[in-house]
Amino acid sequence: MSGVFLRLFRVVIVGGLCATTGLAQHIPGYNYDEGKILPYVLLDPLKFSDGSAVTTKAEWWDRRRPEIVRLFEENVLGRTPENARVPLRAHVVEIDRHALGGRAVRKQIDLYFTPQGERGAKMRLLVYLPAHARRRSAVVLGLNFGGNQTVLEDPAIQPTPVWTKPKGATELLHQLPEEKTRGTQTQEWQVEKIISRGYGLATAYYGDLEPDFKDASQYSVRQLFAKPGQTPNGDDWGAIGAWAWGLSRAVDYLASDKDVDAKRIVVTGHSRLGKVADWAAAQDLRIAGVLSTESGKGGQSISRREIGETVLHLEHSFPYWFCPNYEKWAGHDQEIPADGNLLLSLIAPRPLYVASAAGDEWSDPKGEFMSAVSASRVYALLGKRGLESTTMPAVDQPLLKGDVAYHIRTGKHDVTTFDWEQYLNFLDLQFGMQVRP
Repeated sequence: MSGVFLRLFRVVIVGGLCATTGLAQHIPGYNYDEGKILPYVLLDPLKFSDGSAVTTKAEWWDRRRPEIVRLFEENVLGRTPENARVPLRAHVVEIDRHALGGRAVRKQIDLYFTPQGERGAKMRLLVYLPAHARRRSAVVLGLNFGGNQTVLEDPAIQPTPVWTKPKGATELLHQLPEEKTRGTQTQEWQVEKIISRGYGLATAYYGDLEPDFKDASQYSVRQLFAKPGQTPNGDDWGAIGAWAWGLSRAVDYLASDKDVDAKRIVVTGHSRLGKVADWAAAQDLRIAGVLSTESGKGGQSISRREIGETVLHLEHSFPYWFCPNYEKWAGHDQEIPADGNLLLSLIAPRPLYVASAAGDEWSDPKGEFMSAVSASRVYALLGKRGLESTTMPAVDQPLLKGDVAYHIRTGKHDVTTFDWEQYLNFLDLQFGMQVRP
């Protein structure tokens, strides 16, 4: 399948990122016809695995929520090891309180994961905060695909090595990126817009945690917590788990930063990194909200619908993202016991924004909306307001008034200015800030 994908869609591999050009996300050979979806049962977040109903908040928190987490650990994303707890070891690389022409505070922080400090595993966190904030800043946190230098054309961003695999090579290269990559993902991150709206942004390169390639787990932070001679288990965590773990380590730092409001740290992610944001928030209740962009199957969409991407494709192309047990659901999508609507329910009662794109059939926008509708029932149980409508909105007409928000926009699999405008409007509503036009 990967060879067909490359020929059809002109994919450029940058440190594991599929940077698509003109991609319609409609890979031939898969179902895109609603009429051809076989009958399936949508999992119910408010029913225990034995079929009995969840009727109280206590039942949700004490029994059903932990049950859903276990379902994902055992069948999809794997279990974060008990010993994967590290103390905060933060080394300040740089602080500039007059960045971006005086409009921002820029911080670059190394987070060390071992006592070896600089010689051990680490993640470089890039933080921008509004320079003239009157109170601690809310921050949007997310991993990036190509290195910190890609998010903004700021020459002061210190690039860190990225992973690449040249054509025909058998080994990965870990080296500093070319200067021409600086600012190449400015649209996807909208740093200056975020700052102008009064929010901070924090990001790190996902390859600092694990390279996004098959057979690269030896370079993963997962190795820090593997016990010598340990027998592999079906619920061992995959790369998504490692990347989500990294988001929580960034939260460790941000919660300690006196310029940051620890109660208003929101995570975001696109595509596979949207799955990461979803899973990080599901596990880490310190995260105050989620902005998830087209995380698709294995994320916010409904795998049981068997439209667009399938478990078989994910297992074939990206088996290392998931736990080994995920393989048994290939070809059995309708039977998977942990699906996108259950994943989103784990974010309740915190603010949740689910975003789709009309041209992204591969991610199944309708399935993403259905997940948001289903998860809204949990929000209602917990005294929050879910989606304002159970009818899928027209393209470019966002639903923002509930604690669960949704839009489907014009365009393809990407993060755009439109997405960020809606996200920031939603956060304004949630955090009591003035909504801009």
